[in-house]
Amino acid sequence: MERVKGVTDREAGWLTKLVYGRLRKWIGVLPKSKTLAAYHTPLLLASTWMDGIHAAARTVPHALKELAQLKVAAMVGCSF
Repeated sequence: MERVKGVTDREAGWLTKLVYGRLRKWIGVLPKSKTLAAYHTPLLLASTWMDGIHAAARTVPHALKELAQLKVAAMVGCSF
């Protein structure tokens, strides 16, 4: 059971709907973290921008980024 429900498409404003559409196009799904960040639109925009900047960085291989993300999730107790 979810403790907090994210902003749905029906509840979202025009800018949030635009970000949701782009995320679905790029990733294929809409991450739960983005629906939660959508309660505060500047936070949604900033976190999406930061994710894009990190994804575009080429100094660290993509596989290493994924491994680091899994390690951090395991350390904080994320039930992925």
